[in-house]
Amino acid sequence: MESVSTVAEPAATHPEPSAVEHFSIEPIPNALKTVRWPDIFLLVSNFLINPSTILIGGLAVVSGLSFWSAIVSCTAGILIVFVGYIVMATVGVDYGITGQVTCRMVFGIRGAKWLPTMMRTIASTYWFAVQTVIAATVIVTVLRQTTGRGYSVVWIGLTLAAVQVVLALFGYNWLKMLSRFGMPIKLGGIVYLFWLFMHVKQSSYSAAAVFRFHAGGGWTYALCAVWIGNMVAAWLTMITDAADFCRYTRSRKDMWWGTMLAALLATAFSVSLGAYGAAASLGREANPFSLAAEVDPHWATLVILLVVMALDETTINVMNVYTGGLSLSNALEGLGRFWNTLLVGIVSTALAGFPVLLTRMVPFTTALGNLFAPLAGVLIFHYVFVEGMRVDVPALFDANGRYRYWHGINRAAIVWCILGCAFYYVLPVSALPPVLTPLVTGAGYLATIRLTERLRRASGKNLVHDAA
Repeated sequence: MESVSTVAEPAATHPEPSAVEHFSIEPIPNALKTVRWPDIFLLVSNFLINPSTILIGGLAVVSGLSFWSAIVSCTAGILIVFVGYIVMATVGVDYGITGQVTCRMVFGIRGAKWLPTMMRTIASTYWFAVQTVIAATVIVTVLRQTTGRGYSVVWIGLTLAAVQVVLALFGYNWLKMLSRFGMPIKLGGIVYLFWLFMHVKQSSYSAAAVFRFHAGGGWTYALCAVWIGNMVAAWLTMITDAADFCRYTRSRKDMWWGTMLAALLATAFSVSLGAYGAAASLGREANPFSLAAEVDPHWATLVILLVVMALDETTINVMNVYTGGLSLSNALEGLGRFWNTLLVGIVSTALAGFPVLLTRMVPFTTALGNLFAPLAGVLIFHYVFVEGMRVDVPALFDANGRYRYWHGINRAAIVWCILGCAFYYVLPVSALPPVLTPLVTGAGYLATIRLTERLRRASGKNLVHDAA
């Protein structure tokens, strides 16, 4: 389904450079929706093939999973969360609007500007900083091997961060070009690392030994559940951004094929590198980039590591800042996309100067999952079951329209997000809280809306939009 844009592009109160993308939260005109599935595949794949996903594969094996169970668990987690992801991505295809603007439909004109917008902006800045620290750590290791000198993780990270922010400022077309240019080089470099590991003389590095390796639980459900949950929790933070990557996409079919193929192939490929390195090192090293520099410190390998790591980290972080800027634009409309992106980039760069963030990656991912799981449930259930996967686009920009609710806030949505957070925390890890919480929270919210509608009808008053 496609619709003609009915909302004029709002002018930013601060002048923006002429060479950058000027569309912010307003709908993309149908004439500009020309992106096909290969570009969506490359964008999402570049987001999935990144240092933290690769590292998660290694951490999963170090924690006790086998090579194969780590790959299956992490990939299964992504496929599960992408069911909800592609549902919300249809908003971008159909209406050309951002995910954060869509949240106004659920949380209210005012509520969406503070709850999902602030949550997603915080998540963007955190993931930007973590990816930068991982890359800076590996680059410092490689430079030390090459030159014999010590380098600062902080200064390397800040330099990387600054370059990525500049790229993000240019907008969507630059994301496409970066994906097209970066993906073949990244794939070639990662394939080389696989080849390198397989040709290490130590017997544990052979493919046969890696495929048989497991240091602890192997296929134990409890361990598999931990890493399925971690992947779901990590990508739940992207639910509100799903539409952002698809605003220029020609059709739902292009979005479905590009997104789901990337979810399956890119995740399995990315996770398998970390899992291979961890298994080959007998559970000693979770970071395959550092391991490669250790087992083959020759200049050719070190140069390849630098190029792959730089591209790997840049492609995802440019998207992190870009989506973070779009998210903040939902709250600070007058600044425009460029200046909001710059603001997010400055904060993200500052956070990249704190390497300690890396040690808190798994706990923080769990915390983000707790926040985003109930939000995702409410968002998806409202869009699918209350709105019937249709959006009144002009009302999203009308402070007195049908999405005003109570003083601009949908109280039912906020209450169920709070209840969902509490529910998430009481669940054991084996119950897969990031999977179960959206279902329970969404169902509870839907039941509340249906009951409210019946009471309103019985009393002769208007429906839920006046009462929520």
